Amino acid sequence: MCDDCRRTLPRAAAACRVCALPVVAGDVCGRCLAKPPAFERTVAAFTYAYPVDRLLHAYKYRGRLALAHWCARELGEAISAAAIDTAGVCMVAMPLGKARQRERGFNQALEIARLAGASLDVELAQGFVRRAREAVPQAALAWSERAANVRGAFVCDDDVRGLDIAVIDDVMTTGASLQELARTLKAAGAHSVQNWVIARTLPPLSA
Repeated sequence: MCDDCRRTLPRAAAACRVCALPVVAGDVCGRCLAKPPAFERTVAAFTYAYPVDRLLHAYKYRGRLALAHWCARELGEAISAAAIDTAGVCMVAMPLGKARQRERGFNQALEIARLAGASLDVELAQGFVRRAREAVPQAALAWSERAANVRGAFVCDDDVRGLDIAVIDDVMTTGASLQELARTLKAAGAHSVQNWVIARTLPPLSA
C-alpha cells in the first residue's frame, strides 16, 4: 500500500486508553471509570471503517493471508505511537474454536501475532489459553447478546501468575470476547492484560 493510500485510512485517535472508544476529553471514558473492565489498556491501529473493514474481511474470510503482514506492520506502528513499553510483555492470540479453524484454515489473530511478535521482539506464547467450547459467531449476534455468548468460553491451562499479557485480535467490536479472555487470564493470576487490535468498531448511535 502506498503512502498516499495509508494516509487516508481511518486511524484511531482521541480514544480512551482502556477501551479505545472515542473520548471528547480525558484519558479514560466515563464507562471505563464507572465499571473498569478486566483489561487495563487497548491499542487499536484503526477505526473499523472503509476500507479497513474490507481489507480485514478479505483477510479473515477470503484467505488473503498476505494481509497479515500489513496488519502486523500497522499494529506495530500503533503500539510504538502509543509509547507502549513492551519489555517483559508476553503476547497471546485470541483463540479460535477448532471447528472455526478447520473451516477457515487458519487463526487470523495468530498469524498477525507471529509477525508482530517478531518485529516488536515480543514473545508469543501458544497454549496459554484455549476455547473451552464452541460458540455462535459473535458477528451473528446483536451487541447485547455477545457477552453471554462468550461467558466461560476460555480456559487457561498454564501458569500465568505475574505475567503482563497482550492479547492480539483483528477486530474489537463490543469487547465481550476480549473481556472474557482477560477475566480468565486474571483469574489464573496474570498481573495485567492489554489488547492490541487492528481495528475498533464504533458502537451504533443508539447504543
